[in-house]
Amino acid sequence: MKNVYMVQASTTYGGNIFKSAYLPYAAGLLVAYAWSDPVIQASYRFRRFVFVKENVAQAAASFDNPSVVGFSNYIWNTEYNKALAKEVKRLYPSCTVIFGGHNVPPEGVFLEEFDYIDILIHAEGEEAFRAVLLELNKESPDFSGIHNVSYRAADGSVLTNPTDVLDRTDFPSPYLSGVFDDILRENPDMQLDAILETSRGCPRRCAYCDWGCTDSFVKCFPMERVLAEIEWFGKNRIAFLWGADANFGAFERDEQITDKLIETRKQYGYPERIRTNYAKNQYERVFRISRKLESVGLTKEGATLSFQSLNPATLKCIGRSNMSFEKFQELMRRYQENGVTTYSELILGLPEETYDSFCRGIGKLLELGQHRLINVYNCEILPNSPMAEKSYLEKYGIRTANVNFLIAHSSANPEITERTNYVVGTNAMSPEEWVQANIFACFEKSFHHYGLLVFVAVYLYYEKNVPYERLYNDLISLSRNSDVHLLHNAYAFLSVFYSDVIEEKPIRLYANEIYGKITWDPEHTPFMDIIYRLDDYYRAVTPLLLSYGLEEEILLELLKYQQTMLKRPNRNHFSEQFSYDWPTYFELAMRGDRQPLRNTPVEIAVENENTLETWVDFAIEAAWFGKNGNSFNPGVRVTRQQTPQEAEQNE
Repeated sequence: MKNVYMVQASTTYGGNIFKSAYLPYAAGLLVAYAWSDPVIQASYRFRRFVFVKENVAQAAASFDNPSVVGFSNYIWNTEYNKALAKEVKRLYPSCTVIFGGHNVPPEGVFLEEFDYIDILIHAEGEEAFRAVLLELNKESPDFSGIHNVSYRAADGSVLTNPTDVLDRTDFPSPYLSGVFDDILRENPDMQLDAILETSRGCPRRCAYCDWGCTDSFVKCFPMERVLAEIEWFGKNRIAFLWGADANFGAFERDEQITDKLIETRKQYGYPERIRTNYAKNQYERVFRISRKLESVGLTKEGATLSFQSLNPATLKCIGRSNMSFEKFQELMRRYQENGVTTYSELILGLPEETYDSFCRGIGKLLELGQHRLINVYNCEILPNSPMAEKSYLEKYGIRTANVNFLIAHSSANPEITERTNYVVGTNAMSPEEWVQANIFACFEKSFHHYGLLVFVAVYLYYEKNVPYERLYNDLISLSRNSDVHLLHNAYAFLSVFYSDVIEEKPIRLYANEIYGKITWDPEHTPFMDIIYRLDDYYRAVTPLLLSYGLEEEILLELLKYQQTMLKRPNRNHFSEQFSYDWPTYFELAMRGDRQPLRNTPVEIAVENENTLETWVDFAIEAAWFGKNGNSFNPGVRVTRQQTPQEAEQNE
């Protein structure tokens, strides 16, 4: 029998703290379907998955006379796949190497560039992979009739067959068919995460995305399969689920799927968290789903209220439209009133976006009440997206930089460095402005959403008419020009990091052994560089904050309140006295209902049940797992004293 190996190598997360990785879902789909064919069962033996990034030489040497090795390619593993495929071909020249996945470019580009690759599978791969194995089992294989593949003809020329979108959904589940059983048995100490795919495809064709390009319509997987997979996740202690649907909540049945997730969590304690992509226009259904998931702690960041950009010219270029600001505020209020967290998303580097429009867009979202979280993603050129087309790149003057692709919360020294193409400039935003826009996004996230100065920012906005984007730009200017290391360090790191990106130099993520031997996204840099020296930082920025017209007494108490509300190690049970009722002021102001600050004494007692004893504990809880506001102290009790007027009235 011919031996087959599959490679979908995930980065392992956790460094020296713990170890987790994703099950190889895409490769598992191909194996589960192919081995349902009796001819393949009789002719091929599936040996194993390479599902984490093993040492290349050792992985290749471990293969036993492979006949076929299939590689599933994404941004985070393509360079690893190339290195392993090249070594496999060196050791086993007659082995057939197959590449597929989202990071395989159109046509036969990879076959022309890399002689160690034999066949490419484009778009959906279930039918094509099975057909290729059946053809390879013949004396004279003929791939001309297999759709979705590129291959070399007898004369060495590269041929590409037509690409089809599959209309069937009855493929066997890799979870339920047992193809992952060996991984589970052989890795009892690893946290295994999984992909949940209940539907496939997207009706949109956003320029930056390849989802709507591979599937022009949405098809749902059988409900019986989806519910059984969720049960499997619970029984097998799968901690984290990534929802692969482009528009979860688009269908009525998605509420039933949500109920099953909750039921399974209650029965088994797993899954612990899920993150998914919500439908854009099904407001009522998405609200109900989000509220249910939030009620049992299943959401990682909450419900998505995304925009990509707030610049009308940019939205036109990328084929997007946003909800109205009025609708956004209505949804924000509704989610807040029901205890459901939300977050918004923007993409940096899109056509027609300027530095000012980008900063103003973030400021506008904050004005509208999105104080919980705004995720900013750098635009990357996906090889199968409309944006990757030459005509599109030229039309908008898009400049890209090919740099090493880094994954946070993983080892700081990977064996193979992955690559990606960032958009670092357009006709509307120069590369130098792109660097500054990234620094702005990192400062805003650290100081606002992670909480270093969020209450100061809200107070300045309402009481001194200081726009949010002005404050964070002023903090950047102060940090850029300061000779105080505490102020300058985070700016300097980010400036070098993003400047190295546009110059295509090697880049490295933020790492600090105080937080364990793992890496962190650039957006964490100001927060993690400052939080353990918070008193010193507040003293250093006090002159800037006073320059906005704040009274010193107010500012000092405001900074004290800010500090009290932030989590930090070994500050789990304490209380602080205040002259003003800050809790009530901010509870209303952050909902857009500003009321005058009352000169009413309050005591704030912090009683955290989940104690954080080390900075490593803090980093995991507040900066990694707790993105939706977990940098703030829970268990806060507020005691208010009566004002003289209230006391007199009560008498």
